[in-house]
Amino acid sequence: MARTRAAVRGRDQELTALRTALAPDGGRLIVLTGPAGIGRTALLDRVARLLAADGVRVLPLRLGTGPDGGGDPYALAALVRAVRERFEQLQESGLSEALSAVAQLRDARGRERGGWTPAVVAALDGLFETVGRRERVALLVDDAHAVAEPAPVLSAARRAGCLVVATCEEGAERGPGLAELLTDADRVMTIGPLADDVALSLVRRAAGARLDESVVTALRTALGPLLGNPGTVLGTLDALRRSGRLVTFEGRLCLSDPAEPVALPADHPLLRRASALGGTAVRLLGAVALLDGLELDALPPLADILGADPVDCGRGLDLLIEAGVLTAGPDGRITCRCPALAATAAGRFSARRGTALHAALAERLLAGHRRSGGVDPVVLADHVARGGAAVTLDDDTVRLLLTMSAAAEQEEPERATLWYSAALRRLPPTGPEHARTLCRLLLLVVRTGRYELLREPLTRYAEHGCAEESVDEIRLAAILLALHSGVPPAERAVRELLDAPFPGRGPTAFSEWWFDRRLAPDPRRPQATDGDTVAGAGAGAGAGAGADAQAWAEPRGWAEVTAETGALTGDGAETPAGGKASVRAGAGAGACDRAGVRDGTAAGGAARVGAGRSDLLSAALCGDVDACERVWLSSGGTAPSPEWDRLRQAALVADMAEVARLVIGADYRVPETGVLGAYHRVVQGYADADWTRALSAVRELELSPAEDTLARHAARLLAVDMCAARGEFGQATRWLTAATRAPRLAVLRTWARVGLAARKGDDGQAVRVALLAGPRLRRAGLRPGLSILLSRALRIAVLGDDHEGAAELLAEIELLSHEHHVDAQESLLLARGLVHRDPECAREATDLIRARGDLPALMESCLAVARFAPDPRPWLREAHALATRCGAAALLERVREVTRERGVPAPRARGRRDALAVTEQRIIELIGEGLTNRQIALRLRLSEKTVENYLTRLFARTGCRSRVELAAASLTGRLARTPT
Repeated sequence: MARTRAAVRGRDQELTALRTALAPDGGRLIVLTGPAGIGRTALLDRVARLLAADGVRVLPLRLGTGPDGGGDPYALAALVRAVRERFEQLQESGLSEALSAVAQLRDARGRERGGWTPAVVAALDGLFETVGRRERVALLVDDAHAVAEPAPVLSAARRAGCLVVATCEEGAERGPGLAELLTDADRVMTIGPLADDVALSLVRRAAGARLDESVVTALRTALGPLLGNPGTVLGTLDALRRSGRLVTFEGRLCLSDPAEPVALPADHPLLRRASALGGTAVRLLGAVALLDGLELDALPPLADILGADPVDCGRGLDLLIEAGVLTAGPDGRITCRCPALAATAAGRFSARRGTALHAALAERLLAGHRRSGGVDPVVLADHVARGGAAVTLDDDTVRLLLTMSAAAEQEEPERATLWYSAALRRLPPTGPEHARTLCRLLLLVVRTGRYELLREPLTRYAEHGCAEESVDEIRLAAILLALHSGVPPAERAVRELLDAPFPGRGPTAFSEWWFDRRLAPDPRRPQATDGDTVAGAGAGAGAGAGADAQAWAEPRGWAEVTAETGALTGDGAETPAGGKASVRAGAGAGACDRAGVRDGTAAGGAARVGAGRSDLLSAALCGDVDACERVWLSSGGTAPSPEWDRLRQAALVADMAEVARLVIGADYRVPETGVLGAYHRVVQGYADADWTRALSAVRELELSPAEDTLARHAARLLAVDMCAARGEFGQATRWLTAATRAPRLAVLRTWARVGLAARKGDDGQAVRVALLAGPRLRRAGLRPGLSILLSRALRIAVLGDDHEGAAELLAEIELLSHEHHVDAQESLLLARGLVHRDPECAREATDLIRARGDLPALMESCLAVARFAPDPRPWLREAHALATRCGAAALLERVREVTRERGVPAPRARGRRDALAVTEQRIIELIGEGLTNRQIALRLRLSEKTVENYLTRLFARTGCRSRVELAAASLTGRLARTPT
């Protein structure tokens, strides 16, 4: 990895210590040690500038860079070159003679008994005394480890009264010469890693463009403990750029495929260090990377596979651990230093090579198990599971896998999922054991998020079919995989399952709802073109007031709604030919109960998705809020309630991950990656006013290999609102054009259009769109979320002094609430408070919005209330704080307008010294919950060192002396908090 030069950041402590160490008169020898890439050279350059500013004459000496190579063991040739390069600057009488004396003796070898003679010592003393005759001189030596015997030259400089600062690489081979230098030094300072925030600031500076947060997150995850190494992080960024992984998208530098792992550069020092240890070490590193870790029990069979002696392999592992390439955990498991190192080492082989290696280990462990039984069954099962179909298993081993899987379900669900998957591929697909095992696998996949394990059962179904009783489970597997991956299955038989209609949800299939098309169309059936409705496939996913079967019918008047509102907002060209809407309908969760209603007995009896929760999940995912409320109440839930409100809001914006979390509970893990995981971050980031994070997730969805899905279109509509509020109107319009015009997202799309028009300054157009679309959407049966749309328009009307429009919108909200029994308490309170200029009513409404956690809606509401509140200042302060937090430039301008209109002082953002940052607040909260620094780091996805740095700054700023005191100060309100 080429040396990357960067400005010194985050090294104030080291610089202060150096200046203190160099302050006394006389010669001093300071040695700076640190791993490759830690910034030794940059720190030395900074020391040179500081010393020069203090009037010290600086003589830099770069070792290991000249033409002499190993022929300059004492650095005499390098010293002569350095003095000659600065000869005119030094201008000391007698310098030429002193330099010539050293040059004539520079071929000396060893000491008195090996070539190092008193004449050389005298010549060096003379040279340094001449150089430092009039001014103090500092000899700054970089990479002292690059020569065999650096100590004699550096000690001579110190004897002559020079300041000597030398750097050497930590972990470099320490011969007698380097050991002597470290012994002779007045002080040895170790340069530690940078704090994460400092390292990432270097990345942003080096990127040369606005860096997307997904790149920062990917680097943090991939580099782990190496993130604080500036050479590593900048080199990795450069490698991503050279490989084409960094692409500019919507003005940000993003990862082209966020799911692909980030790898270290091929010439990284750790990889060079491994290569220097020999072929066995290199093969061991590759094996550990491919295996994703190595247990010591697997070392003998691994040595057999590699064709190496077990003792040599053990020694090789020790050397790799000593070199910092591998690490050994408390349980003895050996892993690569960081995921990026593993990605580079494994990238030299194909993915099949890793599976083959697992299979070879599994075969050898199985043989040992059959001979003597002295094999750890957990290690054996892990390699069998990862070895794929290449591992031959007998019936006894399959039964062992099933038994171990059942026993591990509660304590180790990840392992149980892998083991069930391995057992399933050995069971006859038409047998009863296959159906039971598939049921258990589905439940665990939902619990662990390992949806990729469903691909193999689906492929086997396409090739061999399955028992009739397993069809629903296979369909559910296909739905789960398509939902989380966003990629349609390749097999026609599986596509046909996704095309099949679901009982009780009308004729529309999951594929039409999620992908907007049938995946395996019937050649006898007319196919849809853009803007056409597939014959017989009822378009629309609105929540009608009638029976569930009607919820999927295309609402009457939908073409008129889209055509007329499109004309008003200036994007009527998006209306499909013939005025018909594209198919967007939803089923998809109707088969969820199949996995739950079977007995599928296993140890521990894992919780199932029961029929009631399945109906609730299906209704919520389909956007059928009316049916969702009925099922919620019939299953014992209460409405209104916080849980119901969260479920309703998640269903309105198609946040399927949050819906599943609320319905299934602890048995569902919200995915961190994939389509649902990224979209969940969009929704959460939007509501939390963390729009940088939300827009990053939108871009991640766009750059993923997934097809256009309902989640991607919904994310685009939220991006419309965020970009418009930030004043990025061109980008907002492009997002709106890219989003579907599906009935399922009709209310959300109109909401985004209304916001865009208002942000552009055309409040009248925004109100007209809402007044036209609102009644039509209501009559068409698209009522869920309509009260939120109308509330937004009413706030805009109040800001624009459109009293007539505000009154009409209030009437529409009241009609929606009374005639159709829509739960719109919050919207009614806010509407009445704004129209009747009732601050107390408006305050009650904003309290409900605040409790719901919708900070953008709270921001807009505070701004509207400030127009008539007797004291507008607290309303304006809150609106200003939230707009600042969102980066909403257009809304900040509205805040300034209302401020001038009301004649009050402009609100100001609270300084960082007065308020705690969001991360600091969260750390204090987690301390109050009793978490350790390590646990806090895991929860917030930070390094433990970063948490410690936050705490150090908090102690200094608050005066608290312990974690307990910090938490107590927070509880008693003695700490300033960021306004929300």
